[in-house]
Amino acid sequence: MKILTRLALLLPVAVFAACGTDTYDTGDGALSRMRADFVEARTDAYSNMVSIETDDGARFELEPPVALEWASKPDTVYRALFYYNPNTDAQGATTAEPLAVQQVLVPEIIDAAYVEGGIKTDPVTLETAWESANGKYINLGLQIKTGTTDGKQDPQTIGIVHEGTDTQTDGSKLIRLRLYHDQAGVPEYYSAGTYVSIALSRLSTGLTEGDVVSIEVETYDGTVVKTFEI
Repeated sequence: MKILTRLALLLPVAVFAACGTDTYDTGDGALSRMRADFVEARTDAYSNMVSIETDDGARFELEPPVALEWASKPDTVYRALFYYNPNTDAQGATTAEPLAVQQVLVPEIIDAAYVEGGIKTDPVTLETAWESANGKYINLGLQIKTGTTDGKQDPQTIGIVHEGTDTQTDGSKLIRLRLYHDQAGVPEYYSAGTYVSIALSRLSTGLTEGDVVSIEVETYDGTVVKTFEI
């Protein structure tokens, strides 16, 4: 069973040629119309990323399509933070011109009983937590300490653990999740930013209106619990 996600930080941000900024200060450069959205990005049969759908439901074909090392599976949907220019052609069709893209981690949600060796809760910095506009994800913005040993950057491990589900007095469910983080001995020389999206569709217990999802995160300032009513 695939349990947790190993990552080497910094996670790369792929930047495309359209990101030149020579004329940005004049307001008509490549970045003057730039948008940044969390999206579901789809690849085609050739593993090219060809379209995106933002969390508020806007859909764009990518012009041009892009190929990314971490999004190499054909006909697959990936989670990403996408920087782009929206363009409208003479027929009124709107496309997205890719500028840069950052992978967003979407770990499996694993029952606590299946986590071998216990739940690791090495601290992180929790910068932000929010539910996506479409209700599909709970998103975490994290800063994780990292560094190199002998010029080599070892991976750390991130995951989401389901610790239990409680029935509340009104009959709704409280689903208790915890961020799993194994520093794995990586030096804590500097902070690297990453995003984690918790896909609510992956919960083993179905959600109904009024249910609550909590996520517990161990930080350098102590334990933080964020709750979200569905």
